[in-house]
Amino acid sequence: MKKKSGKNNIIPFPEERIQRHIPVKDDFFADFEADDEWLDIEDELWAKEDFETLISLHLEQLEKYPKDHFARFSLAQAYFFNYEYEKAIETLQEIHKKLPEDPDVLYFIFEVLVASGKNEDDFNWVIKPETMNLSGETVDFCYNILKPGHKSCSIDHLFKLFSDKGYLMFSKEHLLAALLKDDRFCVKNPDSLSQAKIFVAHSFQ
Repeated sequence: MKKKSGKNNIIPFPEERIQRHIPVKDDFFADFEADDEWLDIEDELWAKEDFETLISLHLEQLEKYPKDHFARFSLAQAYFFNYEYEKAIETLQEIHKKLPEDPDVLYFIFEVLVASGKNEDDFNWVIKPETMNLSGETVDFCYNILKPGHKSCSIDHLFKLFSDKGYLMFSKEHLLAALLKDDRFCVKNPDSLSQAKIFVAHSFQ
């Protein structure tokens, strides 16, 4: 199978977030025992970015282990990377009903919602988490952070400053685009998310 581009979604999805072994918070999944053969096949398919076969693999796992939280979460990931966002959401909905406050599940739900152009109202929450949208206040916050020191800052650093303000309904790309539209900011290397440097324009210092 031809490899898919690593840029198949608008939110970077770091490898550390592809977690097969999420801590189990109740006994609902206690009857599952990991099968090394399954894991070896899964690792090989991830390396090949063969997401269609991964989907089939996890569906087969769930037929054998219908209460396997890890396989269901991995299935949602495979759907996500295969552009099947609706199926990813449906799969995450099943997990969310059992683990409504699991942070890894919640984070991934928001990853899929934002990547698919949806918002927090497009999901059936058991308990709706606190969220933060991109707004004028968000951009003002960036201005106030940058203005005192007059030093440039990476978009990655600015984005991380919002990590304790709830689940974010915007990506780094969205934040950079908003700063580019605001005359208070200047951006070096605006075409590169990893190299972009943001600073306050001299006229606003």
